[in-house]
Amino acid sequence: MKKGIKTESYYGNLCSLFYDIDKPLPNQEELDFYLSFANKNMNILEPMCGSGRFLVSFAEKGFRIDGFDISKEMLEKCVAKINKLNAKNNNILQCCGFKEFSSDKEYGFVFIPSGSFSLIINRDEIIENIKILERLTKQTGKILIELEINENIEKDIVSGNYSEKKVVKKNDIEIAFSQKITKLDKAENVIYSICKYELFENEKYVKEEEENFNIKYYQPIEFENYIKGTSLKIKNKYINYNKEKYVNKKTDKIIYELFKE
Repeated sequence: MKKGIKTESYYGNLCSLFYDIDKPLPNQEELDFYLSFANKNMNILEPMCGSGRFLVSFAEKGFRIDGFDISKEMLEKCVAKINKLNAKNNNILQCCGFKEFSSDKEYGFVFIPSGSFSLIINRDEIIENIKILERLTKQTGKILIELEINENIEKDIVSGNYSEKKVVKKNDIEIAFSQKITKLDKAENVIYSICKYELFENEKYVKEEEENFNIKYYQPIEFENYIKGTSLKIKNKYINYNKEKYVNKKTDKIIYELFKE
């Protein structure tokens, strides 16, 4: 490994900066979709909230929303954005994972957008985290989880569709992103990769960071197995933000709408 490269298991400083430049705001269609399940009389929770694209957008509109994320760098950006709002919602924002999140609230709406839940690749951890979401959700409350779907994962890996390069710029800052696939676990449908972020200021190289980036691509009915044994039931399965329902058609995502009996 080159001198000066930092290896991260979770989103680090340059990764957080890259995503804040690349995706500072949610897509309006996507935001409207999630807003349609919320009302201002309920407590809302966004696990894996990152730098707050959705959470801050909800807070700006006066919703009572809390969040947590395991990345210190991501959450710091979220907190800074919330503080600028001067909101009086007393948002709970914690740097932690699912098991460590602490709140005495019951949430009427819990959502994990943009495929973030697919970053959890361990089977036992997936089941455990679903049970935590169940516990945090009030009776009759709703949970929305957006999952990455790929029925032809091995074929796409071979064709190179998962390799990516991208450059983002803001003022005098430029970050070059690249991703290299290192392994495919066909049994668990998990792609292991390494992402590199290179920082340039005024066109001069400053530093770079590498981090592991691993993601699970679900088969279309795989998630059903993970909610067995819980009080959660599937109300709808959507394939886009227009609420088109999944009916055995090819799709790159499924958004599960769950409710707690």
